[in-house]
Amino acid sequence: MVQVNLFFARHGQTDANAQQLLQGSGLNGPLSTVGRQQAAALGTALRSEDLDMVVASGMERAMETARHVLSHHQGLTMSTDPRLNEISWGKMDGASFKTADPFLAPVVSRWDSGDFDAKIEGGESINDCRRRLLAAVTDILKEVKEKGHKNVFVCMHGRVLRVLMAALVDKDMKRMSRFTHTNCCYHHIRVDIVGDIDLDEMVFEAVRIDVRDHLKSLEVNRPETVDSV
Repeated sequence: MVQVNLFFARHGQTDANAQQLLQGSGLNGPLSTVGRQQAAALGTALRSEDLDMVVASGMERAMETARHVLSHHQGLTMSTDPRLNEISWGKMDGASFKTADPFLAPVVSRWDSGDFDAKIEGGESINDCRRRLLAAVTDILKEVKEKGHKNVFVCMHGRVLRVLMAALVDKDMKRMSRFTHTNCCYHHIRVDIVGDIDLDEMVFEAVRIDVRDHLKSLEVNRPETVDSV
């Protein structure tokens, strides 16, 4: 048996976040000045963790954030996986929250009622995201098992963090909303690897959820509109 610590983090702030735009996989901008400060704080917060593996989505904001964490862990390299990318909001990607709300709110309401195939036109559903996310985590854990890793950092995005945490920890997609987040927060979960990697059978323990202590000294440490998605 190998006990593995998984640190799932959200990327730092981007200009789209600051402008309160609906930022899905259709937007691929870098971190803002504030976002880089947040990412640096996240890297400092995790520098004492003996990380064996650093993974980011294929999006610039996640990769840039992960590089700040990686800078404290000599000898490691970062891998990327586009299956960890943010949800696509389809035709509303990049729209303001005010513009997107008439399209977004009914879809989120349907998710809350258990319709996980609902999506904005041209976008992804929760089930679409869940399938690719779990495939990515399965491959990560297979590598962890093969190489004997114990501490893994993964940088991704707000909505897909909700999807992944609900799928792994609660195994109930209706509980997505309890996994709150802000830019550069992280969730620490723990899992014992025994035998084959079967996410449905594995128990993922939530050690700490929505950790943001390291952001307290930053002026923008506040809930954002984007937290709601």
